[in-house]
Amino acid sequence: MKRIPVIFLRYMVFFLPAIILSVMVWNHYQEDLADGKIKENDVKRIFTFDEGKRVVSAVSKDQQLHYAMYDTRSAKRIKEWTISSDPFNEIWPSIQGNNLFLAFKNKDEQLMIEKLSPNGERKELVQKRVQVPSFLSSNTYQWNGRLVFTGETEGAEAVIGELKNGQFYLHKLNQLKLPARPVSVDAVMNSFKGQTPIPIFEVTLKNDKKAYVSGISNQKHQLGVYVSKGDEPFSLIDDTVEQQLKKTIGSSEDFAVAVESAYPKRARKVTADGGIGEVVPTPKPIYQTYVYQLNEEEVLIAGSTAKDEAKGKLTGYMYNHRTNKVTSASKLLQSFSYESLQREELSFNKNVKSDWLYYSFNKQLTGAFETKSKELKEFPLQKVISIENASPAHQTSVDTFTQYVMKGGPLILNWAIWILIPLLLFVLAIFLPPILRRVRKNKIKDSVTLEANIVSVKETGTYINEQPVVSMRLQFEYEGQRIEKTVKTVVSYTQIPQPDQRIVVHYDPKKKRAMLLKEVDFSQPIQPKFIKGAVLRKIESYGTVGRGTVLSLTFELDQKTYIIPMIQAAGFEFTTGEKADLVDINGQLKMAAYGHEVRNRSGKDVTLTGTIQRVKQYPIAIHEQKPIQLDVMVSNGDESITKTVSQFIPDHMQITSGTQITIQTKKEELEREMDLLQEKQGSAKVTNVSFAGVIGNLPLAIIQVERNGVLYEVKQPIDPITSVLPGDELWVAYHDMTRQAVIVKYASI
Repeated sequence: MKRIPVIFLRYMVFFLPAIILSVMVWNHYQEDLADGKIKENDVKRIFTFDEGKRVVSAVSKDQQLHYAMYDTRSAKRIKEWTISSDPFNEIWPSIQGNNLFLAFKNKDEQLMIEKLSPNGERKELVQKRVQVPSFLSSNTYQWNGRLVFTGETEGAEAVIGELKNGQFYLHKLNQLKLPARPVSVDAVMNSFKGQTPIPIFEVTLKNDKKAYVSGISNQKHQLGVYVSKGDEPFSLIDDTVEQQLKKTIGSSEDFAVAVESAYPKRARKVTADGGIGEVVPTPKPIYQTYVYQLNEEEVLIAGSTAKDEAKGKLTGYMYNHRTNKVTSASKLLQSFSYESLQREELSFNKNVKSDWLYYSFNKQLTGAFETKSKELKEFPLQKVISIENASPAHQTSVDTFTQYVMKGGPLILNWAIWILIPLLLFVLAIFLPPILRRVRKNKIKDSVTLEANIVSVKETGTYINEQPVVSMRLQFEYEGQRIEKTVKTVVSYTQIPQPDQRIVVHYDPKKKRAMLLKEVDFSQPIQPKFIKGAVLRKIESYGTVGRGTVLSLTFELDQKTYIIPMIQAAGFEFTTGEKADLVDINGQLKMAAYGHEVRNRSGKDVTLTGTIQRVKQYPIAIHEQKPIQLDVMVSNGDESITKTVSQFIPDHMQITSGTQITIQTKKEELEREMDLLQEKQGSAKVTNVSFAGVIGNLPLAIIQVERNGVLYEVKQPIDPITSVLPGDELWVAYHDMTRQAVIVKYASI
């Protein structure tokens, strides 16, 4: 014992540089974590969809765009992915149906459009390569909820791309039967801002003539075309062009509201002939107006309450030009300034059949506005930053420290060298004894324990830790034969064995090897013994507990009989001839799995620690065991759930509240249950119950419940004493989209 401090002081000589370097490494690691956190300039855009339940952020990092989708209710990331964008990281959003569409350019300057569903699914829409020259913003236009792009395919073929109704359509201008090849495509000035009834592109042909093409297609996905006969500018032939294009497109997509050019710039209706008509009838006048087209029926009119915007307040209305209905949107605009309306990064999206209007203002703010209830769900930039920086990737942890160390560098190399030598010595001191014990365990695995007589004892002249090593001649009998073996061992000077003394040894008859018995040989853990595929031969009933029936089940395998007690849930029946997997733990036989589906289920087993909250015992005994019902709080990380379970224990054993027990389950089933418990909760009525087998002591039930006319499925082990029957009322957590649920409380009992 006196040698330990000396060894420790000797090791400290090596540890002093390691300690100093460790402090330096830790400080640099913390700086590295801080540098890795998201800053305001890293975030490029944020978008909302799915009635404000989903937010998507785009973060520029390492010359890539890192996307993340969040659940706004839980403020948790539910999806993340990375794309290689062009250096400018431009993104154009559009919400069509219940999906968010993001248009961007990849590193090869090609147009990319991703469709994002609320459940996190992604789909790429652009199947053919479309090269977008210059900036994406210079070649992208919005019209009535659509996105329109200009570019070219391989071979410099001019094209117009159109995203409408959740689909991408590619219009090749060479297929429009023009008199010459198109060489450039430009939008007619302010055409997408109401200068023309429908958007128009001016196409320059190889023969220097002009053609005019509609910026949108009709229901048959056809573009309108007008070929100029002379060199007249568009301003001289605009009426003729518009009439020709509308023959193909129709009038349903006409620009219906425009802003008067003169002071005070009010919003006015566009007449059938394309002129400016009466002022849009808003409840209160709006001046210095901006008009945002939402879809083919609705526009958002925003502006000032005063003719001089510096003296007024920001206000706005949604106007349906087909129904002439006006809806206030002032609450939507409360987070904006008048200057915000002039920014190109401000975008609005609304589907005709939806009551939700979505907006995105650059990277500063995004949200959703419910037009009927006036509910506003906003998600500011700082919330995105707080969620991102709260992720495990930016927190002090073993994983992040490991990633930091793997980066290497001079500091890490020096730290590793100086810490390796003393650490190796301590590691050997910690792990060498268990390794030696394992080696010894393997040696004695096939041996028998016998009592031997010491014939002689001699010192070898060798010392270990100042203790002598002696050689002992042993004599013992095995299967009627007298055997003599010599063994060496370390002894104390005060306890040197003497001749004729009796001693216990391990003897391996195959290898003819003897070893002295040590205390550690008695402390080896007993591993559970699994008995797979035992056949149920006999079922005996011993009465009821709660709704369950106490049974004695007799199984057979390889001409051996196994009897275990079990509680059979109401509505479930064990069947003779069915197979089960049993487990023997410290001599106590238990059910592991019963039924084909349960015995063959996949997944990773996890062991959880549970704390007993309540114990209920029943006055019945079977095979010297008694049934008990437990309410157990099971923890998994920072989350915990309470489970009701029944099992058998020896009748002399007492279990009280506060006792900790272990519970085994599948990782996937646990995560599914934990996720469902984060969803909505409420009462539901049981309409049908079936069973897939038994997991441990609990039957695996498939339960159909009804809540407010909607059916949900519960698939989980249930307590057999409580059981579940049609007509029961349960308190469940449920997911509206997947129609899955989990039992929170047996409300009927």
